[in-house]
Parts: sequence; C-alpha cells; structure tokens
Amino acid sequence: MSKQNIQKDEEVDLGSLFKVIGKGFQNLFNAIGRFFISIFNLLILALVFIRNNAVKLGAAILIGAIAGLALDLTQPQKYSSTMIVEHNFNSAQQLYKNIEFYHELVKQKDSVLLAEALNISVSEAAKLKGFYIKPIRNENEKYELFDKFIDEVDTATVSRVDFKEFKKGFTDFDYKYHQIKVKSLNNGIFEKLSVPIINSVESNPYFKNQKKINDQNLQQNENVLIKSLSEVDTLRNIYNEVLITEAKKSETGTNITLAQGAKKTNELELFNESLELNKDLISNNKAKAETTDILNVVSAFSKVGVKERDLLKKYTFLLGVGFGLLMLLFILFRQWNKYLKNFVESK
Repeated sequence: MSKQNIQKDEEVDLGSLFKVIGKGFQNLFNAIGRFFISIFNLLILALVFIRNNAVKLGAAILIGAIAGLALDLTQPQKYSSTMIVEHNFNSAQQLYKNIEFYHELVKQKDSVLLAEALNISVSEAAKLKGFYIKPIRNENEKYELFDKFIDEVDTATVSRVDFKEFKKGFTDFDYKYHQIKVKSLNNGIFEKLSVPIINSVESNPYFKNQKKINDQNLQQNENVLIKSLSEVDTLRNIYNEVLITEAKKSETGTNITLAQGAKKTNELELFNESLELNKDLISNNKAKAETTDILNVVSAFSKVGVKERDLLKKYTFLLGVGFGLLMLLFILFRQWNKYLKNFVESK
C-alpha cells in the first residue's frame, strides 16, 4: 500500500472521528436546550395556573391570615433576652447540658423543679418559655487553636495532623464565646437568671478543682518570674557599676581592659532577658485575669427583655400559608379528578 493511500485512510478516519465528536456536542447542546425549554414551559404553566386561580388562592390566604391574627391577639406577649459568656477549663459542655436541662423542664412544665434549679419562685418559673444556647462562630478561632495545638505537641504528631483534620474534630464546645437566650412571659425575670446559670457550672467540684490548680500554677509562675526579674536587675546593676568604675579609670589615664567589651555584651544580654521576663509576666497576668472565673460573663441578661417578633412562628403567617396550601391542593385535586373523568369518558 502506498504512502498516499495510507494518508488518505488516516484523513478519512480523522474526518469520521471529528463528525462523531461534533454530533456528540450537538446532541449535548440540544439536550441542554430542551431542558431549559421544559423549565420555561413549566414556569409559564405555573404562572397561568396562578393567574386563573388567583382569586381563590388569595381569598384562602386572607381568611387564614385573619384567623391567625385573631389567635395571635389572644396569645400572651413573649419576651427574650440574651447573655454572652466565655468558658474556661473546657466547661462549655457542662453549660450546654445545664441549658438543655432547663429547656426540658420548661417543655415538661415542671415549674417546681425549675424554680428550685434557678432560685426563683414557682410562678416566675411557670412563665419561662424556653432556654437556648449556641456558639458565636468565628473561623479565626480555629486557626488560633490550631497554632496553639502545633506549639504544644511534638513534631511527629504535627506531621500526621493537618488543618483539615483538625477542623473535623472542632465542635461547638471549642468556640470561645457562647450566646444563651431565654424566652419568658415575664419581662422582668431575666436579670435574676444570670447568677443561677453561672453558678450551676462554677459550683461543679471538677471545675472548681481545675481553677484552683490553675490559680496555683499561675501564682507560682508569677513568683518565679518576679524573682528572676529581680536577679537580672541585680546583675545589670553590678555590670553598670563595673562599667562606671572602669570608665573612671580611663579618665585617670589607666587603659581599659579587653574584658570591657565582654561586659557590655553581657549587660545587653541581661537587658534583653529583662524585656523577655517582663513580657512573660504581662502574659501571666493576662492569663490570671482571663481565668478569674470558670465562666466569664461578657454580656449579662438585660433588666428588660425585647418583644419576640418572629413572623415565621406567628399564627398569622402559619395559618395564612396553611389555608393557601389547602386551597392549592383542593384545586389540583379537582383538576386531576376532571382529567380522569374525561379520560374515562373518552374510552
């Protein structure tokens, strides 16, 4: 077979391949076009259906909304208030369990036990309508905790754990700040709840022991830093006195010894050491301030709550939407029944 015939066969094969590929793309684009046309047709049919039944649907929604409004007007006004806390010693999980316990008592309408747990009257407990808690999510906290994790573990462990793996193990309890929300029919109860909720965690023996050990460690660390800083300052004073003495000798004509350069170097090192110790002491004092309590109250409950205005939970909205959906189902059922009747008659 000649080279020209081989070349022609290759051109034919390539031409057939390009035709197949082109046909495949054409079929793909046609399928996409048919899909969007179908979506458009369904949208038009839906709009036509709504136009033809707008009066019925509107009337049903209006009747439902009016009935819901009448119910809403008979319901007592709910109020809510929030408190933001910062947890120490991994106490967030205990806090969540306590809040869930209070909420469960509200659901069970156990006002006696709830009043005992929160140190309020039974009548005040009866007006509480819910306890809720959620973390204040901040993605930067994950990076900060990951950096802290890297600093604390050995190199072999760091090589096996990357940030993605670290994020998988990150839970709501690991966030620094958490928001507690309380709902009540009594607008003046919220300020009384801050202390009992905080004490429910701080009275836990485990966390009290953790705080005690932490306080002792921080105090011991502070004592060591202060002592070290005092010793460094004493050495600096000694070196300064030596330098002053040698400077006076140089004024009288005595040659300065070669050790003077080494003394200046040592004095600079001591100065840097003093700066580092001061930084460590500041960090230690900051840690003491942050762990003064097991739960730090960033923002307490307000004296007066705010009115609950959640539209999605109002009967006006719920019954309006509900009546509208019922009317929609009724219309669809009638049209479906009519279609079946015509189908049977045509047979």
